[in-house]
Amino acid sequence: MTRVDNSPAFLMHRRMYQGSSLLLDFFTKDFGKIRLIARGARNSKTSLQMFQCLSISYKGKGELKSLSQWEIADQPRRLLGDDLILAIYINELILRLLPEGDEYVEIFESYWAFISNLNILASNEKEYALRKFENQLLDDLGYGIDFNFDIDGSAIDKDLKYDFIEHQGFNSTNEGLFNGKTLLRLSNSDEAITNANELSILKKMNRKRLKSLLGDKPLKSKELFFVN
Repeated sequence: MTRVDNSPAFLMHRRMYQGSSLLLDFFTKDFGKIRLIARGARNSKTSLQMFQCLSISYKGKGELKSLSQWEIADQPRRLLGDDLILAIYINELILRLLPEGDEYVEIFESYWAFISNLNILASNEKEYALRKFENQLLDDLGYGIDFNFDIDGSAIDKDLKYDFIEHQGFNSTNEGLFNGKTLLRLSNSDEAITNANELSILKKMNRKRLKSLLGDKPLKSKELFFVN
């Protein structure tokens, strides 16, 4: 029998299962994405909340193990409006793109930081934080981009313009959408990009990168509001 105690985790999704039970998808720090059954949870007086770090314990013999205990390991957090949609969006990315059972500690820490800061960031800062999270997710899945060099191996020049070629990188061209200065700032995680035009271009680039992984099935969070 497998037994895991006090694993940091975020609830990603839940649905009804066999009467009074729930099927729960978690993103854990130590074991990545996992699915558990919470027996009788629909009758419980307390419910597990999304977007709040939990400490969970579970056990079982088969693929579907049982949640045995949980407690809150984070401050209360209530997300509303656009903040809620952004959080649902990255939950969907994690559920759709990460394989089950693989550890992704850096993505877990970045997810926690993103969720924790949503209420205090300005609108353009939230969008840049979202683009950074998408980039890290793609990097850890093996689909990263080198923002320091173009596809010919030449160093990115801050005074030149570049186009993005999917699955390859950046190509220098006079009509390019990206200026070298923006790309170099992307390689430096400490320097935020807040210019609306640059953020719009980055969104389009990441949408193209993610589409090849997500396929034709649309994200439900897009239907709620947001990616125009």
